[in-house]
Amino acid sequence: MLLRRTQLAVCALPCLAALAACGSGETVGTPTTTPLPVADLQRLYVQAADTYNTAEVPVVQAEYAHCSSGPGSPNLPACEQALSADRQATLSFDNAMRQLTFPEAARADVAKLLDDDSKLEALLEQAATAPSLTVIQSLSSQIFTLLNATTMDAAAVRKDIGLPSATAPGATPSPSP
Repeated sequence: MLLRRTQLAVCALPCLAALAACGSGETVGTPTTTPLPVADLQRLYVQAADTYNTAEVPVVQAEYAHCSSGPGSPNLPACEQALSADRQATLSFDNAMRQLTFPEAARADVAKLLDDDSKLEALLEQAATAPSLTVIQSLSSQIFTLLNATTMDAAAVRKDIGLPSATAPGATPSPSP
């Protein structure tokens, strides 16, 4: 999750800045209150984050190419499709998180991540149905604020469950990392 947030912020910033998951406040975890063994929790979290990050690579590239007035080819329908795919990836990650039972020490951070992702999902939905690239641009600062928040949230969750900090992937669609 952190990888995706960092990647999107680094890669899509020129895109969305030039133009410009989600939790629903539901409780975190499954009906059982017994946390998973740490190794299982880590494995399942990493699996969900990896799935999310894999889905985000083409999304970020499409956002960069179609949502900016920069070197890509601005295209409202393609931009909206990319933003919708971004929202779907966030929703899938969050649904995977809701299936896990986290230890008490991590629950507040997981709830914050899901809450911030819920806000991000709502903005992505708004952007994905925007009538123009100008409207998408007007939402970009709010989107980036939430991306920064979810990056910090994901880092806290990773720390809570004993995972090292994630790093951004080396390959990005922008000329500089």
